[in-house]
Amino acid sequence: MDIFESLSGVISCMLMIGLGYFLTHRGWFDEQTGVLFSRLAMCIAIPLYMIVSMLRTYSKADLLQAGLAIAIPLASMLVVYGIGLATSFLVHVPAHRVGVFRAMFFVANSGFIGFPVNVALFGEKALPYAVIWYLVQSFLFWTIGAWGLSTDGWAFARMDGGSTVARLMPSVFSLANLRNVLSPPLIGSVVAVILILAGIRLPVFLESTFTYLGGLTTPLAMLFLGIAVYFSNLRSLRIGTDIWVLVAARFLVAPAVVIVLTSLVPVPDLMRKVFIIESAMPVMMQVSIAARAFNADAKYAAVTTALTTVMAMATIPAYFLLLHYGIV
Repeated sequence: MDIFESLSGVISCMLMIGLGYFLTHRGWFDEQTGVLFSRLAMCIAIPLYMIVSMLRTYSKADLLQAGLAIAIPLASMLVVYGIGLATSFLVHVPAHRVGVFRAMFFVANSGFIGFPVNVALFGEKALPYAVIWYLVQSFLFWTIGAWGLSTDGWAFARMDGGSTVARLMPSVFSLANLRNVLSPPLIGSVVAVILILAGIRLPVFLESTFTYLGGLTTPLAMLFLGIAVYFSNLRSLRIGTDIWVLVAARFLVAPAVVIVLTSLVPVPDLMRKVFIIESAMPVMMQVSIAARAFNADAKYAAVTTALTTVMAMATIPAYFLLLHYGIV
């Protein structure tokens, strides 16, 4: 009975994913529905959910203490990025894909999938730690990650069949990248932090509205995953060595780095569990979107995102069980 109780959050998520898959198969949902669900979750549900959840679960003192946890995700992502940098040379990733490869190596879907999964597994107290991970990752992705994608676009433009648009070598810190860092979830977390530090409580009508809309976060994310799995069509994918390396990076290398770091630096148990789950998320969907924007190889990113998203249906429960029974 205990194992079923511990897996209740995972089972709930899987049922919603299965419902999304089934309704897509029946023709209720299509790919545009998935786009709509993604936008609703990222632009409305998640930011509002973050505001009400953080106001309910964290005091000013708790928030200041949680802020010290920035060092763990920052260090782990930089280490994983460094490993990805070296690996890109070892597996001979083509020059026009190397930036996309390195980005997918170190960034995970820590917001859209990570937030609802962590809350489902560990409760609302997990959210602030997940937010910290997401904020650090957003900054790194839209700086060093985006720069790598931009250089891919510059190299891709010189290839036959690539974009013919002439591109200048990009700057890491650009106004466009700054706008991308300031995403709705980040803005929601900043609003929550300001309200907590200022000791301001939301009016009852706003809190109720935010709660209702924020409650859509997990259902929207899980239904979207069901749609994405249905349309992934993995049988037609041509998977090379570099993609399998990225699968290993997402589900083995990144969590291993976090496990080692949190064994060397004592952190609260919940923080450790959340960071391990966040690090083991599939490739972030924004990589393929950004790759398209930078004229890089967006299809390469989309294939890897689809594959790791499907595989996460098995790896997320596996990591939860490993954590629950103290194996890692």
